[in-house]
Amino acid sequence: MNDLAPLRAFLAVAREGGFSAAARALHLTQPTISMQIRRLEQELGERLFERTGKRARPTPAGFHLIGRAEEVVRAAENLADAARDLREVHGGDLQIGTTDVASIYVLPRAYRTFLGRHPSVNLSVTVDGTLPLLQSLRAGRIELAVATLPVSGDDLESTVVERDRLLPILPRRHPLAGRKRIRPEELAETPMITFKENSVTRREVDRAFGAAGVRPRVAMEISSPEAIKKLVEVGLGFAVLPERSVRAEIHAGRLASPVLTGLRLERRIGVIRPRGRYLSPAARAFLSILESD
Repeated sequence: MNDLAPLRAFLAVAREGGFSAAARALHLTQPTISMQIRRLEQELGERLFERTGKRARPTPAGFHLIGRAEEVVRAAENLADAARDLREVHGGDLQIGTTDVASIYVLPRAYRTFLGRHPSVNLSVTVDGTLPLLQSLRAGRIELAVATLPVSGDDLESTVVERDRLLPILPRRHPLAGRKRIRPEELAETPMITFKENSVTRREVDRAFGAAGVRPRVAMEISSPEAIKKLVEVGLGFAVLPERSVRAEIHAGRLASPVLTGLRLERRIGVIRPRGRYLSPAARAFLSILESD
C-alpha cells in the first residue's frame, strides 16, 4: 500500500459508524471515503463493512483489521513526527485545546511559564467545549486538550490538574438569595440556565441533582459560562458554575451563592492526550508544566 489514506478512511468509518460521518470527521467527501474503502477491500480481497441505511458495521474481517490498522497508522505518524522534530526541535508550533473556564482561570500561569522557557515556539490555543476538543484531539488537529473530566475511550489518557467546586448562583434579589443554606428541591421552581446537554459539566450537574431526586426546570442552554453569569445577574434564573468563574461577582454582591445541603458539586480539569501517540518536544514540555504545577 503506497499511502495510509485507505487505512485512515477505514478507521474513521469504523469509529464513526458510517461513511457520511467519517467524511465529516476527515473533512473529505463521501465518494472519496467510499473510493478508499473499495480500494482497501480490493487489495485485501475481503469485504470490510456491512451497510444498513446510513450505518456501516465492520464485518468479521473488518473487526480483525481495526487493531492492525491502528498500529500501522500510529507507527507511521510517530515516524513522521519524529522526523519533523529533527528539523524543528527548538521551535515550531504547538496546538492545544482548552475549555473557556480552563483557559481563563487555570492555564494563564502555564502559558507564561511555557512561553518564558520556549519563546521560539508558536503556541496556538483552540477554545471549545470538551467533546469538540476530544474530536480534534483524536483527529490530530491538536496535541493536548485541557478539559473537563471524565472522558471515555481507551484511546485517551488523562491527568487531573485542577479541582474546582461548582457553586449554585442566584440573582441577588431572588427570594432564596438571603439564605445561607437551601435544599436542592427549593430550586425546582426557579428556571435553570445551564450548559448544553453534550457538556461534561452539564452531565455532572444533572447527575448530582438526579441523585438528590430533583430535576431542575431548564429554561436556557448556553455554551458560554460568562453569558450564563450575566443572565443570572439580570434575574432570568439560577445556574451552577465553577467557583473560580463566579468568585468576583459573589464577593461584589452581584450574585448570591447559598450552600446546597446534601449536594456536593465538583468538577475535575485534566490534561488529555491520545494514548500511545507521539508527542512533540513542545507538547511534552507543556504537559510537564501542567503535571508539575
